[in-house]
Amino acid sequence: MAVAQTTTIFFPAIIIVLFSSSIVAHTSDDVGGKPKAADFVTEACKNATANYYKEIHLTEKFCVSTLRSDNRSSKAKDLRDLALIGVDILKARVVTANGKVQEMLHKAKTGTSMARRLTFCKLDYDVTVSITNVCTALLKDYRGPDDGDNDGPPSFMLPQCVQQVNTLSGYCGHELLDLSELQALFNENIDMSMLAHLNMALLAPYRDNDS
Repeated sequence: MAVAQTTTIFFPAIIIVLFSSSIVAHTSDDVGGKPKAADFVTEACKNATANYYKEIHLTEKFCVSTLRSDNRSSKAKDLRDLALIGVDILKARVVTANGKVQEMLHKAKTGTSMARRLTFCKLDYDVTVSITNVCTALLKDYRGPDDGDNDGPPSFMLPQCVQQVNTLSGYCGHELLDLSELQALFNENIDMSMLAHLNMALLAPYRDNDS
């Protein structure tokens, strides 16, 4: 009977030791006690989405999956690095959508409502691509308070720039709103707007930082 009791106590003890070893092995992946890059993405997304406009429905899951789709996110050091990724992803989506608009324009009859709306979207997307290029340059040129040389653009220009991207692409969305033939393009425009909002959320801390 004594042997049976000892065995009963012994097995839970082994389970506890193994579980503890697993935790140690997992946390030992952190270098110097610092969280891994993947954890930085998660924390950044958590903070960015927690205080963003609730009606936008910008989720942490969307933020994390979007940023991790680019391998550069594993080396990101700050929100600016993540925003550079977000802007590049958005630009690629705009370029793709613009190509689809161009194809539709070739098929649309000249002078029709369809042709006029597609032409407006084509111009809109052309300008949006240009603005994303400006935003990328601003993000790369920005110098934070710890960078020494502070001759770059002021920090508030970063969120303002990506906000302009969202405003411009939104004009096309209004043109597509009531045309069922362009529903797929309209839905794609909504997706691009969500990407723009993601960049706005990531750069929100820079809005009031004039360093």
